[in-house]
Amino acid sequence: MNIIVKTKGYLRKIIGKENIEFISHAKNYMTATFFTKALAFISVPIFTRLLTPDEYGILAIFTSIISISTILMGLNFHGSVARYYHEEEKNFGEFISSNILFLFLFNVFSFSLINLLKNEISSLINIDVDVFIIAILVAIFNIPINMFLSYLQTSKQSEKYSFLSVSKSIIMLVISIIWVYLLSEQRYFGKIYANLVVSSVIFIIAIIYFIKLGKLKFKFKYVKYSLAFGVPLIPHALSNFILSYFDRIAINQLTGSFDTGLYSFAYNVGMIMNVVVMAMNKAWVPIFYDNIKNNNYREINELAKNYSKYIFLAAFSLILFSKEIVMILADERYYKALDLVPIIILSYVFVFLYTLFGNYSFYRKKTGLISIATLLAGFINIGLNYWLIPKWGYIAAAYTTLISYFFLFVFHYINARFIIKENVIKLKNILLNFVLILLFAGIYFVLFNFIDSFIIFFIIKIFMFVLLSFYFFKK
Repeated sequence: MNIIVKTKGYLRKIIGKENIEFISHAKNYMTATFFTKALAFISVPIFTRLLTPDEYGILAIFTSIISISTILMGLNFHGSVARYYHEEEKNFGEFISSNILFLFLFNVFSFSLINLLKNEISSLINIDVDVFIIAILVAIFNIPINMFLSYLQTSKQSEKYSFLSVSKSIIMLVISIIWVYLLSEQRYFGKIYANLVVSSVIFIIAIIYFIKLGKLKFKFKYVKYSLAFGVPLIPHALSNFILSYFDRIAINQLTGSFDTGLYSFAYNVGMIMNVVVMAMNKAWVPIFYDNIKNNNYREINELAKNYSKYIFLAAFSLILFSKEIVMILADERYYKALDLVPIIILSYVFVFLYTLFGNYSFYRKKTGLISIATLLAGFINIGLNYWLIPKWGYIAAAYTTLISYFFLFVFHYINARFIIKENVIKLKNILLNFVLILLFAGIYFVLFNFIDSFIIFFIIKIFMFVLLSFYFFKK
């Protein structure tokens, strides 16, 4: 026992108190993120078998309404929590109570206005009025919850943060499955009601916790602080929403919830690539920052070339085995969505390319330029969706996503190279590898249409994967 205690003490001295603390909190946040992402992924094959594509599409619109309503009605106040906490911790209770009271009044007014227009809005986006109103209520509940999570994070209560996030995901998933299973018709309401119940309970917990922080007071200076911080970020948040969710709203509005369900399923499968990109970007950013700080541009170029190989290989692997992934995650009712998955995966390759050059703006604190680029890509996405979906159906939305993210990459490249005038990563070697991936993907699609034998085609795919892996890692 003494040996263990001494070993721990020795390790603490070597690693350092600050690093031990960082590792401890990072472990909790990573655990929470892993579990919530894993549960979301596990839920896909469950709900695709319990729900029809039509019902799955309605849930996708329900989630989209929650996302945009949380942005607009929350005014990004949750972001100001962390900033203010580190500036004026002693008055934090007054700050929270002032913001909560303001948001309560603002949301009462907003909900009253929305309720007057609920029939017109729900008709415009082609969704049931009850689904629309419940989504607004969930969004209102989520606003203090987001502020509560932000408070737990900034006050270094990572264990509570992790526990709350994981518990919410597990409870909501279990209740949703049971409720959906028990309903004989309109089964999607099981997930909607579960979301409402769980969110309302955590909303109450958050409010009680905030009340304990200090007496209920209202001082407009705290609200003014949060408005100045949060409102300017709304365009950026809305642009991200447009790029991630607007296509589903457009499909539902123009062609119906059945197509929305098929597209949402394909998008959820393709989102695996986004998880890979975001995870690798978190590892890349500190390496990139260290090297750019020391003007190691040659090192950045070499590392970026190698970094891109992992992304391209991951993308090609997901494209190769997208059929098998779809067959595992859903039944034959959703197989029509298979053709869209590779397009969405390629879209997230451009997200990788965008982050590669967008990181220059983040490093130089040129966040306004980031918002402009995201807004432009968002407007392109809206325009293309309303132009192409009526002509080509929901399939067009996958291509509009690809085009929008391509332009997002182009905008950030132009910004980094010509506006900020950085010594940017050379595109030549990276794009040559990307072209190779596109060539292999093209071969895959040709073979897909000519080879009927599953076993023969699977063996060819394994061979293609090994060949490309050998080429990348040998170089």
